[in-house]
Amino acid sequence: ANVRSRLADWYVQTQGLKYTKFRTLTALSKGQTPGPESSIGKIVSGPKMQDLASFAMDLQGQGGIMDGDESVMNSAFQSQWMWAAGYRIAGGTDEILRNIVSEQVLGLPQDIRVDKGVSFNELVSNQGK
Repeated sequence: ANVRSRLADWYVQTQGLKYTKFRTLTALSKGQTPGPESSIGKIVSGPKMQDLASFAMDLQGQGGIMDGDESVMNSAFQSQWMWAAGYRIAGGTDEILRNIVSEQVLGLPQDIRVDKGVSFNELVSNQGK
């Protein structure tokens, strides 16, 4: 994809995040607890951050792989790209957040779990048998 289409995609994602954040702020201003909107924001912003940093490093050419004093913009995009993978795990992985959105926003049924109601200790102790 070319630069314009990537910028347009990120702009649309940013606008969606902005209005989703407004829903959260509206709930807070009414004294309500925010719903699963923050999950939507994290699902979109994590991959967006990773994609944007990767694209910026590509635009830098060979400078995109450099670190230290010789690097472009003090390695800002490299640091962001390295940190983005951890951001996608911290506070709930993309998969967990998608489950939250599918169940609480879209009203889809929960995943079938054969271990529901079984304590973790029982699962671990029975693995060796």
